[in-house]
Parts: sequence; C-alpha cells; structure tokens
Amino acid sequence: MSTNLGSSPLVNRSIVSVTFTGAATLGGAASTTTFFTVTGEILCSLVPYVASTLPESAGTPTLTLGVANSTSLFIAATTATTLVTGEFWTENTGGGTANAGVALPAALKDIAITSNIVGVVGGTNNINGGTLRLMLLWVPLSVDAVVV
Repeated sequence: MSTNLGSSPLVNRSIVSVTFTGAATLGGAASTTTFFTVTGEILCSLVPYVASTLPESAGTPTLTLGVANSTSLFIAATTATTLVTGEFWTENTGGGTANAGVALPAALKDIAITSNIVGVVGGTNNINGGTLRLMLLWVPLSVDAVVV
C-alpha cells in the first residue's frame, strides 16, 4: 500500500506486513524476502516493527534488512528469536523495549537507494512464524521512482 502524506507532494508512505512460514521467500533458510519493490531512485526512512515474535524451526536463524545488492544496509544479521512482539527492530542485537518508543538510528533514515528492500535469512534453519510490519517513508529522487 502506498499513499501520499497529506499536503506534501513529495513524501509517500508504503506499509507491508509479512508473516513468516518457513517456506522459500517467507523465512526459509538462506532465502530472500522482498518487502518493497523499488523502481528508480528514492530517499527513504524505514521503520521495522515486530507485530509477533519470530520463532525458529531449530537452531538460531538470523535475519538481515537491506537492499538487493547490499542485504545488510539497514540492519546486519540479527538472531530471529531476539525479535519479539511489540518491539521496533532497530539494530542487530534484537528489538528494543516492547511497547515503547525509539529514536531511529542513522542506518534507517535518509538513505538513498535504487534496489528492492529485502530481508535475508541466514543459517541453515527456518524462521517458521511471526510477523514483521515495515513502514517506508520515501521521497522520489527520479521521475520514474515507484515503490510497490
């Protein structure tokens, strides 16, 4: 979903919720999940929120957040089980305090990109449940800029 924010002709908002199942592209080991498809150039800020805890099938799979050609641009490999309900995911040590506010770190705001926003599961085990909700605030930098 992409919407324009109020009277601003430039700032757009896109929101996606992804529920992991352990299947390929949805938390399967060594798989990539595309959260947003980006065309053109955009300037963005990203707010990842853990809507429900991310469990694993076995072991400790990790999850990165980045773009297709730099998969940990926003957040490096994070042990999935440290991402629990009600937390904003802002760093690779897991979420913050559940049901609290957080100052977004520099790695999540004012980033210019030209590639899809993705998450990559690391390790040999699946993330077999849980939901991430990502809100993307973005400004087009090129005339062909689109986010889906």
